[in-house]
Amino acid sequence: MADDDERRTMMTAEAPDPDHTTGLSTRRTADGAEIGALIGAGFGLLFLVLNTVQFSTLGRTLVITVGVIVFAGIVVFAVRGLLRKRGGGDRLGETGKSGRREPPFGRAYWIIVLIEAVLLFAGTRLLASLGHSELGVAWVAVVVGTHFFALGWVFELDRFHVLATAVTLCGIGGFIAFFAAAPAFIPVISGVISGFVLLAFAVWALAPTER
Repeated sequence: MADDDERRTMMTAEAPDPDHTTGLSTRRTADGAEIGALIGAGFGLLFLVLNTVQFSTLGRTLVITVGVIVFAGIVVFAVRGLLRKRGGGDRLGETGKSGRREPPFGRAYWIIVLIEAVLLFAGTRLLASLGHSELGVAWVAVVVGTHFFALGWVFELDRFHVLATAVTLCGIGGFIAFFAAAPAFIPVISGVISGFVLLAFAVWALAPTER
């Protein structure tokens, strides 16, 4: 009897953890990735729509069509991810804690969003009053880009810091184009490129990470 008990103990100790047999179950999207991806994709598509007005009909159609296709794919995968997390959110992990974090949209996040909205409105109005409304898109890119620094901090998603840097640089590029007497490039650099950057990083946000 003692030998049987010892044998069962050894088998239990050596049995592989079902959560680690393939390594696949330890890979999932980061917390907040789906929400962040939807926000980024929404901004990205909006950038494309608003900043291709001066394009030829064919050029604008191609840009917006690509944007819509990518946006639709992001929505599908983001919603599927949210539903999957919601379905398994009540399960407890090895530490006894819930596998799903509390919603990250706390007071600090909404304060940041409010500041962003004020900066967007005030900045674009100021530039328009100064007779430089063409710089509005560059200003929007700068504000949206820096907003993603805060979003990455709230969601603890480092890849959004990379996104924030890229979009902010696109916004700065628009100001550089203005001072370089090339205003025609402002909507391309700060608008269209920013839009595709946002869509690309929204796709990247949905990539699973090691857990």
